Amino acid sequence: MKETQNKPFYRLLWFWISMASIFIAIVCLGVAAAFTSKNGVTNKKIASMSKSYSEASSFNKKFNEYMMSNVPNYDSYVDGYLGYGSSQSTIESSTASSTDFTEKFGSSQSFSNDDTNIEVNVLSANIDSSVTLNSEAESGSKPLVVTVSIKNTGKKAFSFTTQDFTAYDSEGNVLNLDLNTYENDMPDSVNIGQVVKAKLYFDAKNDGPFSVTFADGTWK
Repeated sequence: MKETQNKPFYRLLWFWISMASIFIAIVCLGVAAAFTSKNGVTNKKIASMSKSYSEASSFNKKFNEYMMSNVPNYDSYVDGYLGYGSSQSTIESSTASSTDFTEKFGSSQSFSNDDTNIEVNVLSANIDSSVTLNSEAESGSKPLVVTVSIKNTGKKAFSFTTQDFTAYDSEGNVLNLDLNTYENDMPDSVNIGQVVKAKLYFDAKNDGPFSVTFADGTWK
């Protein structure tokens, strides 16, 4: 017993156990601090991105409303200068009687352009309270669900885009396409012989009745 007490402290087992414990504690504290710092930076980036997205969405909405109200023939302007837009300038109705037509919901209409031939059907446009709108939707907006169908009867694939469809309320106001639309299984294209269906969400301000356009056609 006396011999053990006379040993230098650095040769005692308890000393090394204590040192090891202190080292492990320091390492754990360092890792925790690094993780907390990284997590804080990540949260700040996410918050910043969310704010930027919200501001951009608000700006785009106001810009589009201004352009549609002040620029004559807005669709042609978009197609000619920005390189995108609705399908009105790229595909037309194949009806012989008129370039513009009006159908009832649930009726198909053929469209063609070069090797592109499709049959479009706006099946329905109804308010569905079970649908959740995006947080960017204006307060009091109601979820309008527009169900569409496209059949490709042509010789090449048809590029599908939600911007091909525009919804209007009973007062003729253009309804904003809700961002939660893209949480649905949206097709990128309609292949030859394929039929695709899609549900589009719009932010409605009243209960309708509503109308939906595609190219030079309107469904009511």
